[in-house]
Amino acid sequence: MRCAVIVLFSTLAIGAWSIPSLSRTAHAESDVRDLSSGHWSGGAGMGFLGQTPDGVLEFAFNGHVDYFVAERFSVGPLAQYAGAGNDFIAGLSAQARYWWDVPGTGGATKLVLQGGLGFVRAGIKDTDSGVGDSYGSFLIPIGIGIDHAVNQRLAVTADFLLNFTSLGDRVQARGREFDLHTNIMPAFYLGIRF
Repeated sequence: MRCAVIVLFSTLAIGAWSIPSLSRTAHAESDVRDLSSGHWSGGAGMGFLGQTPDGVLEFAFNGHVDYFVAERFSVGPLAQYAGAGNDFIAGLSAQARYWWDVPGTGGATKLVLQGGLGFVRAGIKDTDSGVGDSYGSFLIPIGIGIDHAVNQRLAVTADFLLNFTSLGDRVQARGREFDLHTNIMPAFYLGIRF
């Protein structure tokens, strides 16, 4: 299962990276500051995912693809993955984003609001209780971010997400009850967009 999740996220990241280069003409004319209808953009980031079912702060990756359906409004998939040791959390959602220019930056810096709906899967082996299981749930990631164009083809990003979910469960082990349930997993990612 873990191998399949890694392959899925690797494929999504490679696909997101290659979309702008599908056509030499489109790539040569691409501009990360252009948010008009019909344009594609993609990106990836790394950071941290907190309040996971076993309570550990996890190192995490994300990848996204955006298609601008209207001026400053994009839709596309968002993939998130966190994993260390025996644990993994993988989420996939369809996101909508709205992009605002920050005044005084000449269109280089944007405030980005986003929200979406999807699903999340987790494999947790809790060291305190000795309980190991896999869980699945809905996923509603909402967040805010800053996007700054460094040049025509590259922007740096910072995103803060709240991942609403019903992941995990309360479990009994060795006569004690352990709470491996989480409702909100905050995430912070630093990344790039092209």
